[in-house]
Amino acid sequence: MFELSEELQEFRATVRRMAEEELAPRALDLDAVGEFPRKLPASLASLGIIGAAQDRETGGSGLGYLAGLVAAEEISRVYPSIAFFLEGTLAPVHALERYGTEEQRKRYLTPVLRGKRIICLAATEPTGGSDVANLNTEAAREGDTFRVRGRKVYITNGGIADYCLLLVRTGNRASMLMVEKKTPGFRVGRRESQTGFRSVPISELLFEDCRVPGGNLIGREGDGHAIALSSFIVSRPTIGAIGLGIAEGAFEIALRFARERVLYGKPISRLQHIQFMLAEMETEIEKARWVVYYPGAALDRGVQPRRIGKWAARAKAVGAETALLVTQKAMQILGGQGVNPQSHLPRLLNDALELFPASGTVEVMKIIQATEILRRAGS
Repeated sequence: MFELSEELQEFRATVRRMAEEELAPRALDLDAVGEFPRKLPASLASLGIIGAAQDRETGGSGLGYLAGLVAAEEISRVYPSIAFFLEGTLAPVHALERYGTEEQRKRYLTPVLRGKRIICLAATEPTGGSDVANLNTEAAREGDTFRVRGRKVYITNGGIADYCLLLVRTGNRASMLMVEKKTPGFRVGRRESQTGFRSVPISELLFEDCRVPGGNLIGREGDGHAIALSSFIVSRPTIGAIGLGIAEGAFEIALRFARERVLYGKPISRLQHIQFMLAEMETEIEKARWVVYYPGAALDRGVQPRRIGKWAARAKAVGAETALLVTQKAMQILGGQGVNPQSHLPRLLNDALELFPASGTVEVMKIIQATEILRRAGS
């Protein structure tokens, strides 16, 4: 078992209590309506959940990256949409903390960490998602501003964000710009159709001769790919933690049902094939926990993001696959009741499916791992 410090165990208990008291009773209704609860970020910030890994000086709680993974896991047991919002927040927050100036951090980072503003990172374009090098959104320098033209798609938090960290092409290189919601020429397009994470709008963003101040350049001009890569590496384990939490939630539903459901005069939990399924589900969950927690613990030890790219990719892939496997087994155990929306399993299954393309496809995650394996082998 992965042992957490006493502080992290207390933090886990706090997040679990909040999730069960504030989110669980509303999960089905929130999912049906498909709207984000705008007052929630302030509540999450007050508990140290937003910005768990960020310094207290900038508005974070300073608990560490592993704490952020634990929070996403616990929230995902009952309502994964909110954890997906956190994942969409972490990538741009990391970019600002690591590459932003003191003035930029004060203006953009601190309000986000305090739950007063929402942020997104916009990289994916119609021509590709995992291929962030294939950029068509262009920012041309004109005096002390950038004129931005282009389109982004499938942007997590895009429809609710006050700030957008935008990956653009500047000449032959990529750069990062911070664009505020009120900027003329920037508008939210259509909301993408979603089967899962329905409370978090995944949206199209349009930039039509949008003029961005030169002072909103994050890092140096040409640093865009490095910033994006570092940010994705840091946020990908959160996708794994969401998958872990979904699996735990589905397992708990299946276990409770198996103990309560009586067939031929005895609980179905006494049937050997049900016992085998429960054992397999728990085994997959515990295997995934090690893989998901490792990159967070490594970052807390001071390991640089570029050193854990393979582990971050593995955490994302394993978390997604575990969520789907365990949720499907849970639905088998519940039988006909498993497809009843009131059981929460259909919602968890839809959320599990959304994990596969999020933050880079599972297949791309495996390519990242294989590339490192072959490099070590000298191939």
